Amino acid sequence: MDHVHCTGAVFPGISSLWVIFMEQFAQYLAQKFPNRRPVSGPGAAAGILDDAERAFFLTRDRAEIGRWAEELAVDFLDRQGVKIVERNVRERFSEIDIVGMVRDELVFVEVRCRRKNKMMSALETLGVQKWKRLVRGAELYVQKMKWTSDWRIDLIAIDVDHVEWRLKWYRYLEMGVDGPYGG
Repeated sequence: MDHVHCTGAVFPGISSLWVIFMEQFAQYLAQKFPNRRPVSGPGAAAGILDDAERAFFLTRDRAEIGRWAEELAVDFLDRQGVKIVERNVRERFSEIDIVGMVRDELVFVEVRCRRKNKMMSALETLGVQKWKRLVRGAELYVQKMKWTSDWRIDLIAIDVDHVEWRLKWYRYLEMGVDGPYGG
């Protein structure tokens, strides 16, 4: 993903340079202040796993890991000024992890968490079928609530390795040919 979409315009390279800078800055801060948690930037956060959290991720209990990721996402969104309206909303064949509000805009947030590996990141786990269910669930929620203002779908992707976690917030998510992307 080497582009940013901003109301139809594409700016190659800007997002990847920013991501590289933020990752290097987060690594620097983690080395300089090893007990500081979380290290954050615009649309991103990172933290060091303690021994209990490392053991927790080794248990491979997907439901518990999902709840941990959603709690992390809610905390992060709250600090970013998103008012949490509902959580774990079921609409027919879809579940919406978090429904929030930013000013007058309704925000549907999908949370994806993945143990870091070379094959696939948390962002890449959002496939076409899941995307269609998310959109349909959001549309049904909007109809049920008789919502007439703007709404959007965001993604919180959390990648975890044996030492730390990294959270990235993708706003205004769209589904492209190569998969999801957002600004």
